[in-house]
Amino acid sequence: MTEQLSLFEVLLRHEGFDTEYKSARGGMPKDLWETYSAFANTSGGVVYLGVKEGDEGAVTSGLKASDVEHLRRAFWTTVNNRQKVSANILLENHVAVEVFQGDYILVIEVPRASRSERPVYIGVDPFRGSYRRNHEGDFRCNEAEVQQMFADRLDQEPADSRILELFEFDDLDASSLKQFRNRVASRVPDHPWLVEDEIGLLTKLGGWRKDRQTGRVGLTLAGLLMFGKTEAI
Repeated sequence: MTEQLSLFEVLLRHEGFDTEYKSARGGMPKDLWETYSAFANTSGGVVYLGVKEGDEGAVTSGLKASDVEHLRRAFWTTVNNRQKVSANILLENHVAVEVFQGDYILVIEVPRASRSERPVYIGVDPFRGSYRRNHEGDFRCNEAEVQQMFADRLDQEPADSRILELFEFDDLDASSLKQFRNRVASRVPDHPWLVEDEIGLLTKLGGWRKDRQTGRVGLTLAGLLMFGKTEAI
């Protein structure tokens, strides 16, 4: 009921900066990829396949379960084809099937691409295939906008702040972290960081971080180099 009510509230709205409806009655809409690029290059958004704009909001277009399953397969095939789209920035949970009053809808949540992934573009030419979102429309980026996104790639976070895949808190040497805490306590007994637990202290030191773009949380390269077990390093 909660999910259906949420979808009901969505369908009362018109398309906007972060919301796009596409009927998809004839199959995968070709302009879906312009919206994918635009959302990825701007601030993200949600695409609803199986919904069309109405005078008083949105209405479902009557897709069946088989229609939506075909759309889902076609979507994943294309988004993973580097000749069609420059980057797949989605996780499995970004694509979901919803049912509203007997009609099926494919919901595609497109996050904003990271700085290193932008521009996200269609085809193989970023200067012809990069889009941005303005109000409820997708517009091709001009050359200066594309160049700026490429320039932004050079201004990256320091390498030691990178969250490491396949590494966990257990890869740290607990005694090293405890010794560091004791050294701080001996020099500055009332240091505010001393009230933090291990994860909190690591976070203050930059050894543990949350990536707000992806939601990933974990050990950074700096944390591993400061307190990691020898075999982990």
